[in-house]
Amino acid sequence: MVFYLSIILGKLVAFLSYILKIGAGSTWPGHLALIFDKNFLKKIFKKNPHLQTIVVTGTNGKTTTVALLKYLLEKKGYQVFTNKEGANLLNGIASSLIKNANFLGKIEKQVAIFEADEFNFSLIIKEFSPNIVLILNLFRDQLDRYGEVNTIASRWFLALKKLWPKTLVFLNGDDPNLYYLGKNISSFVFYFGLEKSKMPYKNLPFDVDFNYCPVCFNLLSYQKVAYSHLGSFFCQKCGFHQENIFTLSLKNIPFSLFGVYNQYNLTAAFLVLIKGFNFDLKKVSDFVKDFKPAFGRQEKIIYKNRIFYLLLSKNPAGFNQSIEAVTSYFKGQKKFFWLILNNRIPDGRDVSWIFDVEFKKIVFLAKKIFVSGDRAFDMAIRLKYELTNSKKKIIPLIDLKKTLKKILEETKENEAIFVFPNYSAMLEVRKLLVGKKFL
Repeated sequence: MVFYLSIILGKLVAFLSYILKIGAGSTWPGHLALIFDKNFLKKIFKKNPHLQTIVVTGTNGKTTTVALLKYLLEKKGYQVFTNKEGANLLNGIASSLIKNANFLGKIEKQVAIFEADEFNFSLIIKEFSPNIVLILNLFRDQLDRYGEVNTIASRWFLALKKLWPKTLVFLNGDDPNLYYLGKNISSFVFYFGLEKSKMPYKNLPFDVDFNYCPVCFNLLSYQKVAYSHLGSFFCQKCGFHQENIFTLSLKNIPFSLFGVYNQYNLTAAFLVLIKGFNFDLKKVSDFVKDFKPAFGRQEKIIYKNRIFYLLLSKNPAGFNQSIEAVTSYFKGQKKFFWLILNNRIPDGRDVSWIFDVEFKKIVFLAKKIFVSGDRAFDMAIRLKYELTNSKKKIIPLIDLKKTLKKILEETKENEAIFVFPNYSAMLEVRKLLVGKKFL
């Protein structure tokens, strides 16, 4: 009885959220359901044994990869739902299940894809054993909340060891930590990565997060580097190295998102569909051409006849890849940049990580750089280290509305503005440009 009341209460809260326009009902329905019935998730999955579940985690790329998997599965005729608002904790997953269930807890759709916060991933897979687990990468992010990468890797390892043995686990084989995890669990493991020819660097960059051998703790050597610590690695001391890595030849795949990091997302999605759903590689390639990015992830928004590109950038590795993607894809022209930095609960309070971001490329290419957010002046000071004549290029304004007004004054119609916000800042700026909240 408590289970059914939890569903009714959750649906009522979601309805009121929609009617009163106080959000998308992406967390509170599940939050209340879990308070009333702590075994709510176990019960609803037991009632729906047909439901195939995919859990996607990692520091960067979760939302894009979930959206890509959903899009491609629907192209093949599957009925799919996700925790699409990015509510990637237990309450967000519970909310998405309530939304797609009837009052008896039955779900008609065939596949559920859940984005999982990297810290809460281990808690989530304790509640149910998914059919598929996909881990994209592991970088430093919100150190005040998550700790260093080895802390998260240890949590993941303990959780993965307890998975149902038939669970398919897909791991980034170019990440030494993740490759090691896969060699020490009993599930079916598949690795994805990039071809060496697609890796742009010979040496490790300065934003590397983990370059020690997880077996003997010796420094790893690299033949090629994709970015940060991802690449073709080997240990000269104990012989630890990669093998059996699935890669894609991307020449004939018309993928709309640019950047090396999105090549990883695409490769991961393809491998999951090929091994988990028996997709044909050629057909998946044909399907992908019309895929549109998830909100805030290379999203293109037209506002007042200006073109705003939103690139969520919330940690050193992600920010550096956003910069690299823009500067390599949009070559040969000076650009307007808008950097927005908050330090709210979803972002992490510590903003010292901005000193590990390579801002030189932005400064070199910028006509002007607008800086906003709660920690706008921290970002402006960081940029001053890259620029001697900063007054001509850096315009710090905490308030987003005032900054947007200034941008409209300083730019012409059809000019592009590249926006680099962290998470809470992305939701704010998107609301300004689109006119409504997403969450």
